[in-house]
Amino acid sequence: MKTRIIAGLACTALVITLLCFMDTFALPAFIALLSGISVYELSKVAKVKMPMTILSMAVGIFIPFNISYNILGKIGITPMAATIVYFIALLIMMLKWNKEVKFEQVSMCLMASLAVPNAVSCWIRLYNWQFDPEIGHVESHSVYVILFCAFCAWLTDTFAYFVGVFFGKHKMAPVISPKKTWEGAIGGVLGTAVFNVAMFLIFKQWFFSAPFTGWDWYTVIPISLFLSVISICGDLTASVIKRNYGIKDYGNLIPGHGGVMDRIDSAIFVFPMMYAIVSIINAIQ
Repeated sequence: MKTRIIAGLACTALVITLLCFMDTFALPAFIALLSGISVYELSKVAKVKMPMTILSMAVGIFIPFNISYNILGKIGITPMAATIVYFIALLIMMLKWNKEVKFEQVSMCLMASLAVPNAVSCWIRLYNWQFDPEIGHVESHSVYVILFCAFCAWLTDTFAYFVGVFFGKHKMAPVISPKKTWEGAIGGVLGTAVFNVAMFLIFKQWFFSAPFTGWDWYTVIPISLFLSVISICGDLTASVIKRNYGIKDYGNLIPGHGGVMDRIDSAIFVFPMMYAIVSIINAIQ
């Protein structure tokens, strides 16, 4: 447990440091690093051939930079066209190594290199949210929403872990994740909601430089509850994939936690959902 806590605190310090440099090259570079490692971990699990893995990693690393700087748009290529070319390239590789490569591995490459980087890159989209002149938000709003996502993704798991250790009795998903309990899940969801409300009140009092239209402490509660549940679903989904491939962790890069995918599995679900929520709120205002 000690190693897990220390590694968790180190990751938290890294994320907090990154929050101070979100308006720089550091943000897409960090997201690209997470994406590249995640693609590698998933490809390794599925035993994807190295040339396909390298191509998929390149795509995964490219996506955050494209979202930040619109690289494809500047050279007149649409994301859909690029995706089709990438898919065809994977299929040609499958033809070349038809005795060793199954379509399952091509599917894993697509999921790993497209879904995961785009999901995590919603962090970039949420930060850039402030620059839309029609929305009227400021940087402190974007920072709050990003922190909100981070807490729902990782604080839910932390609260659930400790509540489960001390009070957990009823297994939530014994086959998928034997250590998770209903008591832990409820504690994680409720604890995170309380934390997010407190954070909103602090930001409203000290940090918001303009009114946060459409948001208040009572709107934070249902959004937090929903995203925390989504966070748990993301964690369990990643666990199902691991069980399907007969592994315990995606890697061992983070002591006590496993690989990068073991840490961002919840964020892959939470950040896109938050981006959808803020888009809906802005649309109905």
